[in-house]
Amino acid sequence: MGLIRVLVALHPRDWRQRYGDEFAALLEDSRLTPSAVGNVAAQAAGLRLRAHQGPLLLVTAVLISVTCEVAAKRTGLAVNILWLPTDPLHALALLGAVGPWAALIIRIGGRRRAAGRG
Repeated sequence: MGLIRVLVALHPRDWRQRYGDEFAALLEDSRLTPSAVGNVAAQAAGLRLRAHQGPLLLVTAVLISVTCEVAAKRTGLAVNILWLPTDPLHALALLGAVGPWAALIIRIGGRRRAAGRG
């Protein structure tokens, strides 16, 4: 398998179907320096991450929220997630536990509004 085929194969399937042949022709006409190969690989990784952005955001929200909740419990700031923040430290712990969910909900709402206008 040639280097150009490998570089094209790094990209998501939808992208390859739409741009793969054109991109392969462009790469054939280009000088494939190590820097160029690195740039193409980075582009492909970015496209793959964007294709899975929703699940990654959800996993990130869960990890941040759980980490903040566990830290709040272990440090004695809270017994459970439904505590009332009585000082700035408690408020920060609560924000860390529920903030990622609020950010995720706002992001989803913004995308749905944007899709409705499109």
